[in-house]
Amino acid sequence: MFLNNTDISKVFGVELITSNEMNNAIQLWDSISTGNPPWKNIEDDIETVNMAKFISDTRAQLTVLDIGISVSGSPRADYLQTIVDELMKKLPEKIPEADRLGGVIIKWNGETWDFVLPGNFGVVKKDNNGNITGAIFAAHTSQGNTHYTRLEYHRFEETDENGPVYVVTNKAFKNQITGDKRFTLGNPIPMKSVEVWAHMKDEVRISKLEKPLFAYYRVPGANTVDSVSPLGMSVFSNAVTELKAIDIAVSRKNLEIEDSKHITFVGQTVVQGAQKKEIKLPRFVKALGIGIEDIDKTSIHEHTPTLQTEARIKDINFDLSMVGVKCGFSEGAFVLDGKTGMVTATQVEADDRKTIQTIKSDRDALKDALEQAIYGADAFTTLYNLAPVGEYKVNFNFGDITYNYEEDKASWKSYAMQGWIPKWLYFVKFEGMSEEEAKAITAEANTENTEKGLFDTPE
Repeated sequence: MFLNNTDISKVFGVELITSNEMNNAIQLWDSISTGNPPWKNIEDDIETVNMAKFISDTRAQLTVLDIGISVSGSPRADYLQTIVDELMKKLPEKIPEADRLGGVIIKWNGETWDFVLPGNFGVVKKDNNGNITGAIFAAHTSQGNTHYTRLEYHRFEETDENGPVYVVTNKAFKNQITGDKRFTLGNPIPMKSVEVWAHMKDEVRISKLEKPLFAYYRVPGANTVDSVSPLGMSVFSNAVTELKAIDIAVSRKNLEIEDSKHITFVGQTVVQGAQKKEIKLPRFVKALGIGIEDIDKTSIHEHTPTLQTEARIKDINFDLSMVGVKCGFSEGAFVLDGKTGMVTATQVEADDRKTIQTIKSDRDALKDALEQAIYGADAFTTLYNLAPVGEYKVNFNFGDITYNYEEDKASWKSYAMQGWIPKWLYFVKFEGMSEEEAKAITAEANTENTEKGLFDTPE
């Protein structure tokens, strides 16, 4: 579902910071990553492998790999931690969506987390740094066969003695759906007439806010579609040409393989003779078609198609490499045949340097957005007096994308040999033992006092 910008501009009497070029780009990215690229053509046997979604999923998985967020410092922090725990459950499935469309709005609504993708929110205002400070969000629901939309308008208005006033206005409408993922707002209806929104107020005014209640995670990088827009670009936006080439090449390869079966063409006399004797010909034997000159009615013609699979895979791998580089990954990150051989962690880090830099930028942007989202949740907590007012500190932890299990195991074994960690801890971490089992086996080894220690290296 995509917002009709003209509709929502009229509802609130505001102009959106948008352009047809940006709206068209978002719809294109959505079509490509949902398996319906414009080059998909069933008549011409062009299908899609949806590499765009794979790119988005892979980059997002690395971004949120082993992410941990802890909130500490007060009873307020303890309450916020419960809200953050709910956020953590949803991030792994929401960040891939953000990556394919350039970003996502994250906001706590007092009960749960809202994730609003481009096409379902309109930007009204931004600050000098390009941060979104005013926006209109769309939420959708249905009762029976009737579909409804709620528009939620966030902005700062005139100041009072405490500074700017933050205003949230809600308006509900009955939808008129079109066939192109767009909807047209019908007549406005009371909020209470829609069950899931009946408890919401038409308008809320909040003082003493320094930042919006919502956050925007923006995929890092310049917006080359609309330099004025504060929205981000899809992670695969720079590789659309190569994505098309991959789909065409893979489709041609698959079609070639499908048509590669060996066929033996025989004359009509052979077929008729087999039929008279009630002999069933093998499935790979076909009769020469009617109208084909067949001077020797008993002739046999073998047809063995020539496969160009190796050449096509080479071409596909070239495009895959280009896609990887254009989407922020190191060269060779994506290949059809895969990599072989063992490499050290230093080699991995060197080979994947560009990937590491890209993911670090994504994580920095996500961290900023999540801090802003938690700020909004804290403001809601104060507004509805859900927990005592108090200070809080947010700490983030991300997993190492160059992690290698075997090297980690070897390192921990070395630590145990040097006496830097208890030996039993190694068994727990890498051998699947319980703490009791590990301590028992190390105690027994120590008691026997063997000539060579358990972790000694051979002479």
